[in-house]
Amino acid sequence: MKKNHGFACLVAAGLCSLVPVPSHAAGGTVDIVLSANANVYAVEMGDTTVTAMGGNGTVTFIHSSGRPFVEGAIAAVQYAGLSKKTPSGLDLEADAVATFSSADTLLLLFERRSGDPGAADEGTLHLTGGSGRFAGVNGQCKYKADNLPGNWNVVATCQWLYSFPYR
Repeated sequence: MKKNHGFACLVAAGLCSLVPVPSHAAGGTVDIVLSANANVYAVEMGDTTVTAMGGNGTVTFIHSSGRPFVEGAIAAVQYAGLSKKTPSGLDLEADAVATFSSADTLLLLFERRSGDPGAADEGTLHLTGGSGRFAGVNGQCKYKADNLPGNWNVVATCQWLYSFPYR
């Protein structure tokens, strides 16, 4: 009888481990403005220009439908990127971290591929998590960049999803 009781406890524990952990998910939109100084290094190789860039500036949430994006919040941003311009178009990838506090950071990934539809100053912005209130955030949107000499300015309205377990 004791053997069956132990076996039943083992089976019950195994079944409980198969039950999904309840979680919340929230989503919405956020209007983002990024303004940064750019250090640009370009190498021309025939009809191809390879450009490395990096800098710092600010990210501001202009409008938000809710947590964790607080309207009016401003963060320091640092970024680094690489682009390659060829006759077939522009490929660009830039990573950025927006620091709201030592505990709250948001990770951003900017992408543009030569085969993407749209103008050369448009790409895709990915919200890729972070720390603190941005842990568990993901989303993406189209962004528009206004690249002036020495500056990088981006405007985007992103859809986001925030998933977190019960605590």
